[in-house]
Amino acid sequence: MLAISDRPRIINRDDQNRLHCETGPSISYPDGWSLYHWHGVAIPGEWVTGKKPTAKEALKWANMEQRRAACEIVGWASILRELKAKVINADADPEIGTLVECDLPDSGKERFLRVQCGTGREFALCVPPTMKTAREANSWTYSLPAQELQPEVRT
Repeated sequence: MLAISDRPRIINRDDQNRLHCETGPSISYPDGWSLYHWHGVAIPGEWVTGKKPTAKEALKWANMEQRRAACEIVGWASILRELKAKVINADADPEIGTLVECDLPDSGKERFLRVQCGTGREFALCVPPTMKTAREANSWTYSLPAQELQPEVRT
C-alpha cells in the first residue's frame, strides 16, 4: 500500500518527540485537515481549541488513554474537587500540601498531594498509596526521606 500526501504545514511535538500541542493541532495540512494530540494520545480538537472537557466528562470518558489526557487538560486539582477527595493529612505549609485520597473510575483508590507552588498556583500530584503524610508525599516527589525535606524560604 502506498500513501501520498502533501507535507504537513505544522507538526508540534513534546520534549519526548510525541505529537502534542496544548493550544491547537499537533499536525495541520495545507488543505486545513488537522489532527490533535496530547502527549502522543489522539484527542478531540475542541479539548485544546476552545471547549475543554469538564471534570465529570473527563472522568467518564470511555477510552482510558484519552481519559488520562482529559484529566491532565482539566487539571487534577479540579478533578479532585469534583470527586470530593478525602483528606488524609494536611500540613500547615501550603507548599508542603495536603495528602488526599479518592476513588477513580476503573482505577480504584488513589492518593494525591495537593500543593501550592511559590506563585500561588495549585497542583495535584499522584503519589504512591503507601504515603501517610503530606510531608512524606512531598519529600517523595524529590526522592528524599521525609525528615530531610527542608522547604526553602521564599520572599
